[in-house]
Amino acid sequence: MALNPLEFSTPINLNLIASYELAVQFYDAVGISGYRNKRVAQLQVLLANLLTANMVDKRIYLVVSLANSSYQPNSRYNRKKIGKSFITLIKHLAEAGLLELHKGFIDRATKYARKSRIRLTDKALDLLKAVQAYSYLIAYDANTECIILRDEHKQYLEYSDTSEIITNRQNLTAYNNLLHRTLIDNPSFPQNGVHMKDGRLFNISPSDKFVRRIYNRSSFDWNGRFFGGWWQRMPKQYRNGIQINGSQTCEIDFAAIHIVLLYAIEGVDYWQERKIDPYLLDGFDESPEIRNLLKVIVLVAVNAKDRAQAVNALRHKIFTTDREQFSWFIDSHFNLENILDLFVEKHKVIRKRFFSSDTFSVMKIDSEIADFIINHFTGIGIPVLGIHDSFIIDNKYEGDLKKIMQEACRYVLQKRFNTRIIDTKIGFEGIDISGFTDLLRTNRQFFNDMFFNDRYTEKNIKRRQEVKKHSTFVGDQDYYF
Repeated sequence: MALNPLEFSTPINLNLIASYELAVQFYDAVGISGYRNKRVAQLQVLLANLLTANMVDKRIYLVVSLANSSYQPNSRYNRKKIGKSFITLIKHLAEAGLLELHKGFIDRATKYARKSRIRLTDKALDLLKAVQAYSYLIAYDANTECIILRDEHKQYLEYSDTSEIITNRQNLTAYNNLLHRTLIDNPSFPQNGVHMKDGRLFNISPSDKFVRRIYNRSSFDWNGRFFGGWWQRMPKQYRNGIQINGSQTCEIDFAAIHIVLLYAIEGVDYWQERKIDPYLLDGFDESPEIRNLLKVIVLVAVNAKDRAQAVNALRHKIFTTDREQFSWFIDSHFNLENILDLFVEKHKVIRKRFFSSDTFSVMKIDSEIADFIINHFTGIGIPVLGIHDSFIIDNKYEGDLKKIMQEACRYVLQKRFNTRIIDTKIGFEGIDISGFTDLLRTNRQFFNDMFFNDRYTEKNIKRRQEVKKHSTFVGDQDYYF
């Protein structure tokens, strides 16, 4: 069955803003009723979201609510103080033919609901071209909240600051300011974008460099991972083309980080004592497909409340969301629950950590490790891009990153659990680890780039100038506070 076009959508971000000048020009050109200053502030938010969606994929709709209760001007997550009159603005622009509006609904019988969808019409796009609306006029509001607390339904919660939260916010603000001043690009990425598994088009959005820490389950003890930045959502095969300030980068990751952390909590230094690949199962050939499945099993097992929930989540991922990736499994004779049993038995030392997520958050630990790494490099002015358990950095700092990743893992485990590990393998998961003392992953393309890829060619210079123009509208100074 074909996907409903309205499902190609993205939620509105009330902290994404277009420049004041653009909003004023649009306001004057359209002739909107209402208090001018309030309407201009609302247009900053609305235009930024609509333009960003249009630049990424012209098919994308913006998800908005037409319910008064959805807009809380005094919320820490609504720094532009967008109130219920925002709804009037949306309806006015739709009536003027500037927005395509599909109102939301709730089906009481089936309990199916969908929020309203909007996107720019050709009339609006022509008008925006006339008032010089360019992507470089878009950024996050300078006072955007970067520490997010959500409940079990992923709804944002208000909270009171503590000394730890204030410190985390200060550190993350410094990091966002560094990213804001940094040119992050991928010149080799297709200019027309890349289609994702769900049919959506991914494209690099230059303003998408703002990073947040998101805590779940109504508690700052759960998760806390870093989210944000287009590099996190980019298809993996394109990440090796990322450049930082015009320089080639390498990506370095922790090997089997969650397994290693769980063993360490039980007092076992995995790589020192076990010395075997944690993703090898007796009776199964060593293959990328099996390894990828076992990695998913680990992630689900440590985050599921019980075994039944884990099995359901795995089946959904294999047979629905990632069906193409796991087609080999669907066509095979393998039994999912049997594989799950074998994996749990292989790691029986940490068995109690599986299917019991109500008592423990391993992602909170890996977020603290990432925090240590990011804060270190931010403190010395070197941008590092986090993708949960892997990090992207300028090639010339590869050795420094490896060292700090080791140090971060040791420090966090010692601080939280008073346990010590001698070595944390940092490298590519999938090669024979038994005979290696140094398993560090390096982007070997670095050497080819050094000798054969001249970043000062006319093509590369032009690309960097284009991205620099679009990356910010506030110059090279600190922006977030």
